[in-house]
Amino acid sequence: MSSDSTPRPRPKALLAFRAETEPWLLTPETRARLDSLVEVVVTLREGEDWRPHQARLGEISVVIGNWGVPRFTPELLAAMPALRIVCYAAGSVRDFVTPEFWQRGITLSTAVAANARPTATFAEAMILLSLKQTWFYLRNPRADWAYLGDTAASGVHRATVGIIGLSRVGREVIRGLQRHEVRILAHDPTIDTAEAARVGVELTGLPELFAQSDVVSLHAPLLASTTGLVTGELLRRMRPNTTFVNTARGAIVREPELVAVLGERPDLTAVLDVTDPEPAPASSPLRRLKNVLLTPHIAGARHREIELLMRGALDELSRHLRGEPLHYTLTEAAAALQA
Repeated sequence: MSSDSTPRPRPKALLAFRAETEPWLLTPETRARLDSLVEVVVTLREGEDWRPHQARLGEISVVIGNWGVPRFTPELLAAMPALRIVCYAAGSVRDFVTPEFWQRGITLSTAVAANARPTATFAEAMILLSLKQTWFYLRNPRADWAYLGDTAASGVHRATVGIIGLSRVGREVIRGLQRHEVRILAHDPTIDTAEAARVGVELTGLPELFAQSDVVSLHAPLLASTTGLVTGELLRRMRPNTTFVNTARGAIVREPELVAVLGERPDLTAVLDVTDPEPAPASSPLRRLKNVLLTPHIAGARHREIELLMRGALDELSRHLRGEPLHYTLTEAAAALQA
């Protein structure tokens, strides 16, 4: 056999994840593909100490992980001198990246695109159900079916939807909504009118967006500049029988002010997949208000959808091993803008 046909040794890898995600992360298909690409020599479940594996960490050049990747402290980085790439089968990397990680020049890729799709699907579903006034009718059951005069307006056709944040999720939501004949307003200080036109939205200020939209959907990252962005004053601008949807982060909304407005305006509805704190405590007024729909942070990848995150990470790993450009690398500057 010629040297050209001799199989190359697979890179040594560390695999890290939360124990409860294992059945969904490592399906027979993803496990087989993972093993074809790398040799997993260390497996860490969230909370496990990496130090007992220190003898093998020195040979690891690849980390593949989901929620539960250990924080890359200087001590851990020193134990992994061969580390070249981290393929993260999830979105935000805030829990494990450090300044020392970036200083090492390690390539970081995330499955943020794969995670955006289920979040956008959920948000789009909530928006469409809101436009049909589903929540109003669920809390105001009618026996006579005399519904045409019950609300100010309902229906998807020619509705106005306000999108706060043209993030990856926000843009996915917009693409879904564009299958319908709707007007889409958007607020995002990081884009200009030319980019808005390319995406197919109308840029506007927050007061105008809240005042004109039938549904407002929040998709901004949680940053210092966005904390408390959604105020009671903005929410009071909403027209009768309209809906606010939050699948982003709870702290972007001033929750006490949201509670106050919802108490004053029983015609409004809030669909909240996220709260601050999370989960909302049993004593939270959000759990008592009839015009609040609370879901337990289920918009992002859940159970079966976690396999999609692993596929995305393995796609990136395959490109890396073939010497091809990666699609979803993350820089330190870009990571600072993540949710």
